Amino acid sequence: MSGGLRILIVLILMFVGIYFYSISHRYIRKAKQNKIRKIKLQKEDERKQEKIRLQKIREEKVWNAELRRKEITRQFKWLEKLNEEIKKKEETLLKN
Repeated sequence: MSGGLRILIVLILMFVGIYFYSISHRYIRKAKQNKIRKIKLQKEDERKQEKIRLQKIREEKVWNAELRRKEITRQFKWLEKLNEEIKKKEETLLKN
């Protein structure tokens, strides 16, 4: 009877182990899927942050270019006025 009881206990333990293995396989698979999903969401978030950072850099460059364009335009106007004043002085000197 003792040998039969041992075999029965071993069989019960084997079936319990197989049952837990089949259940744990499902949980492990779900955990892997959740981990993959979290990694994917994290990568998407990083991409969004990178796009926002690059967009800010682009906007800053455009803003700086616009400022520089305005400054150059202002300097050209100043040079034109200076040129006109020089021409007026030359005309007055030629008249005298």
